[in-house]
This record gives sequence, structure tokens and C-alpha cells, in this order.
Amino acid sequence: MINRKNKPEIVIGLFIIFFLLIFPFLSGAFHTGLMGKIIAFIILAIALDLVWGFTGLLSLGHAVFFGIGGYILALSYHFQNGVPSFMTRFQITEIPLIMKPLTSLPIALVLGIILPGILAALLGLFMFKGKVNGVYFAIITLALAALFQMLIENLQAYTGGSNGLTGLPRLPIFGEPFSLNTYYYIVLFISIMVYLITRWLINSKFGRVIKSIRENEDRTLFFGYDANNYKIFIFGLSGMLSGLAGMLYVSMTGFISPTDVGFGLSTMLVLWVAIGGRGTLLGAVIGTLLINWLSNGLSESYPDIWQLFLGLIMILVVLFLPDGIYGALIKRSGKKTFKFFGQRKDTTI
Repeated sequence: MINRKNKPEIVIGLFIIFFLLIFPFLSGAFHTGLMGKIIAFIILAIALDLVWGFTGLLSLGHAVFFGIGGYILALSYHFQNGVPSFMTRFQITEIPLIMKPLTSLPIALVLGIILPGILAALLGLFMFKGKVNGVYFAIITLALAALFQMLIENLQAYTGGSNGLTGLPRLPIFGEPFSLNTYYYIVLFISIMVYLITRWLINSKFGRVIKSIRENEDRTLFFGYDANNYKIFIFGLSGMLSGLAGMLYVSMTGFISPTDVGFGLSTMLVLWVAIGGRGTLLGAVIGTLLINWLSNGLSESYPDIWQLFLGLIMILVVLFLPDGIYGALIKRSGKKTFKFFGQRKDTTI
């Protein structure tokens, strides 16, 4: 039997999946590629929602982990034919030792997930054990995004600099690159799996603990749970998902540049999650789909003032739907509750 509280999520979720499944049959190659890019962004938005929406940690630097995954795979593509041209221009005749593992595409695929997760976990270890939370956590992650973008631009001999890396194929792991439609459905399948796994996680006992950390960390500590370890784990997991999203994005678009990994994408990501409804997962999906598709449509119709329209829409949503689009829908259908330590507590999930 379907739980009535979950009915809106199931209905909306199935509708979104159905729409995305038939989308390539309703549009041309350009819009299919655009939607595939947005689906990769959905995984990134889910990763942020785990940290911000459910644990209460506002990260303004999630594009860093996205960029690490993307650049690892992009560099691996270029290394398949020896030293790439952007290196030879700087008289580099051999792939640096530290980059040698990227000459193997399967190894690069593993590193593109693991390294962002390790970096996120290490950052979490230093910050959470050092009692860095709230606005200070947000500021440090913001500085990290600015620093990473600057490094990508300045290390031009090794990253392609501000020109980015172009001409990347769609994951030629089995020899020939995938067709656009085939790769689109691969990205869609992975995003669905990510959603289902993260939904299972937040509905488990672990999920109830991280939500209790968001609501009252001191109370969680009182009951014997080490909040810092939970935050480190969820931040590391979020970093891994962000790296995965970056690799899927690179293979879909065939391009990555410093603008895809810095402050700009990090702040837009926060807006996607906030407008959809943070702390809901499905809200992150809705916000990402809606804002990205609106941005594309408005920029095509009103190339000079599209950002003004988009900004106005965002302001209206924030003013009149402070819980986001899906968050407001949940409130209308009745507040969800979860049981924690023998008590019932209202929370939007």
C-alpha cells in the first residue's frame, strides 16, 4: 500500500521520469544534449541537498568536487593519444608522473569519484573536528571554489587554462563512443539510481540521525551520537556524487572550463536547490530542471534581458514560496514527521 504522505513524491517522480524517458523522441539532438547536461546537474543538486538540506551545512564550493571529477575524465580523454597539444605548447614532452594513472580511462573513472570524496572528507575532518560550522563553513567552501577556479586558470600547461578542454568524446570505454541518445539514457539511469539510493539513505536510521543534527546537534550528542563523524561521512559522500556528476557532464557536453568549476556554478547550485525545496531531494530535481530549462528558453527568446526575467522569477519564488516549490507542495499535503529517540518531530523531508 502506498503511504499517503509519499503519494505526491511518487506521482511527481514518475511523471518526471516518464517525461525524461520520452524527451529524446520529442526533440532534436541539441535539446537532447542540453537535457542530458541538466540531468547530470541533477546529481550535483542531490549531492548538495544531502549536505545543506538534510544536515544543515551550506556549501558554496560544491562545484570544486564537480570540477575535479570532470577534469580528471577530460584529461584522461586527452592522454589517450599521448601528450596533448595544450601541454606541448609549453614544451612539455612527457605526461607528468602524477598524471600517469589518468592514461588509463577505467582508472580515471574510479579516481573521478574517489578523489573528490577523499578531498571532501578531509576538509570535513579538519573543519568539523575544529568546530567550524554555520557561516564560517560557508565562507571556507566559498574561498575553496574561488581558489580552485584560479588554479585551473593559472596552471594552463596542465589544465588548458581559461580555454578549457574541448573535443571530448562520450565515454569511449568500450572502443567506440556512445551515440547521443544511448549516452542520454545512461546518464538518466544513473541519476535515477542516485536518487533512489540517497532516498533510501535519508529514510534509514542514518538519515534520521543527520536530520536530527540539522535540527538540534547538541541533543544528538547527548544521545551518544558523534555528530562530527556523521557530517564527515555525508560530506564525503556528497563529494563523490559531485565528482560522478562532473564526469557525466564532461562526456555529455564534450567540454569543461574554469567557469564550470568555480563560484558561479556553486551559487547557481544553491539557487536550484532552494527554489525546488531543500531537504526534499525531489525539490532539488525540480529546481534544477526548471531553472536550467527556463534559462535556456529565456536566453533564446530574450538574449539581452533573459537574466533579468530569470532573476525576477527567483525573487518571486523566494518571497512567496520560502520552502521552495516542492516544499510548499509538501506543506499543503500535510507536514511529514519522523520518529527520533521515542519522540515525534515535525520536519519537511
